[in-house]
Amino acid sequence: MPSGHTATHDEVTTEIRQYLTRLTGLPSLADDRPLISERVLDSIAAVQIVDFVERTFRIEVADEDLELANFDTVNGLVGLVTRHLEQA
Repeated sequence: MPSGHTATHDEVTTEIRQYLTRLTGLPSLADDRPLISERVLDSIAAVQIVDFVERTFRIEVADEDLELANFDTVNGLVGLVTRHLEQA
């Protein structure tokens, strides 16, 4: 995201979907498909996702954010990022 630009919900969704599609190697990805709980991604990928979210959207993922529901799907990640951006 460009510096000083607050991402819209659609921009957040697009960025996350593109990143997770590259990470999984899947040609397409449903926004509600469980990725970690269905073992499409492993714990190493989860760490990479946290790093991606923090760098891309310039937010800090707090310990209380580290719940499977926030990282298991595109929708979960979009919700997490959107909440942080709204609080900023």
